[in-house]
Amino acid sequence: MQNTNDTLIAVDVLIEPDQTTVEKSNAVNARLRGNFTAGYALDATHAPHVTLLQRFVRARDLDAVTAALTNVFATERPMALSLKATSLDYVIWGGVAVTVLVVERTPELMQLHQKVIDAVEPFSVNGGTANAFVGAEANSETIGWVETFVPKSSGEHYIPHITVGVAQEEFVKQLKAEPFRAFTFKADGVAIYQLGNFGTAAKRLWQYEAKPLASWNGGAAKQSILDFVRRVTTEGSPDFVPELDRIAVFDNDGTLWAEQPFYFQGLFVFDRVRALLPQHPEWKDKQPFKAVLENDMKALAAAGETRLVELVMATHAGMTTEEFERIVKDWLASARHPKFKRPYTDLAYQPMLELLAFLRANDFKTFIVSGGGIEFVRTFSEKIYGIPPDQVVGSSIVTKYEVRDGRPVLVRQAKLDFYDDNEDKPVGINTFIGRRPIAAFGNSDGDFQMLEWVTGGAGPRFGLLIHHDDAVREYAYDRTSFVGKLNRGLDEAPKRGWTLVSMKNDWNRIFAFENEEHPALQGETGASVPIEAEPVAADVR
Repeated sequence: MQNTNDTLIAVDVLIEPDQTTVEKSNAVNARLRGNFTAGYALDATHAPHVTLLQRFVRARDLDAVTAALTNVFATERPMALSLKATSLDYVIWGGVAVTVLVVERTPELMQLHQKVIDAVEPFSVNGGTANAFVGAEANSETIGWVETFVPKSSGEHYIPHITVGVAQEEFVKQLKAEPFRAFTFKADGVAIYQLGNFGTAAKRLWQYEAKPLASWNGGAAKQSILDFVRRVTTEGSPDFVPELDRIAVFDNDGTLWAEQPFYFQGLFVFDRVRALLPQHPEWKDKQPFKAVLENDMKALAAAGETRLVELVMATHAGMTTEEFERIVKDWLASARHPKFKRPYTDLAYQPMLELLAFLRANDFKTFIVSGGGIEFVRTFSEKIYGIPPDQVVGSSIVTKYEVRDGRPVLVRQAKLDFYDDNEDKPVGINTFIGRRPIAAFGNSDGDFQMLEWVTGGAGPRFGLLIHHDDAVREYAYDRTSFVGKLNRGLDEAPKRGWTLVSMKNDWNRIFAFENEEHPALQGETGASVPIEAEPVAADVR
């Protein structure tokens, strides 16, 4: 889908039930139409389904929506869900009894429902009209239903069901009084439909296909991943690895999301310096604060690790962990990347999101091992990557237990506790994970020792480095860059059997939004879009 206009469409993200369930639904539908001839048959424009979410989205955002949902479905595996129809019920809508098969709210279904909501939320909009629906005949009740599906029909209010038709209320009451034999069923598919009047699934716009690593071009890099996962997950294979030992570790900056023109947590620190300036007027004449206030990126890059740690301590300490989390979340919600003009959380790499989902679908446990601050990364890791906070290893500052106003809190101190980079990454993995991973993914020489240690273990091992060589769609930098420098890794990856990924050649899409923002970026390796912010040529890590 390459629609680039702002037209709103009413969409239904739904489960398509198996054929047995469709036949049972058709049987009930036939009885309903026998009572109410003005009712509708279940067909291509009234497809039986279990709604997961209904929202208004822009037509131009459909590609990004499907990319986000692909990641969810690859992890949650909806076709493996066991669903159960428990009863027949109805609601009065438009003067007739809309009849449904009620589906049991299992924890697995509720989790899928919530993850679909979270995935579509960044693209959801309000203000839809009848024109957003197939046929442009939707009544105000239907429009209002979609407009308020979240929160009125979601979460604790979510009632999964299959709509099977309409009839007169007295007739449906008789059907409801009949004994109902509950039955279990599976999903034949998951899809996005455009809605018709009365919330019918009127037009299929997209259907999920479980193709692993869809944003990866065919080639040696993609094949090396597929081959490794196949070998370690095939029972009877000499390289089979039990699920307990299927651990994969990922660097964050430059590996899972972008890191130019500066590490994103560094940009957060700079914004905090500016925000705190009224409390510290002396910073105007004191380095490295002066460089921040003057936006002198070269001076900052040349300041050295010790001076930059000083910035972190000055802006990250003295508050509780809850206060810090709130400040980070507020910044992530409001700040925008200088080149892409998007929230930083939109700068996650689509191929890596697919890789995370693919590994988890094959029973890997995925961890982040980052030089960035552990509490900074934890604020977004689960929502963006599907990696919960307890699976994040990172740099940390000392925290101290206190009781403030009768309430126990943890207060962040102006002292570095652990710096999780270079040779300390394997130390952090051993300390906080306690198992040696079998796969490691990075992009810079700061990840070298992590890959070296992981791939140096016994049995099947996998190492991968991402080479930022796409100046058109992202940035091009490696040996001389001080942000994400890749020099030793570039030379030694082939010798050590590590996969070296060319962003330019191995990824057909870098960001979920890229075709939306830049229609030219629709080829195998992209097209011409000027860079608005150059990579920083100094290391602040």
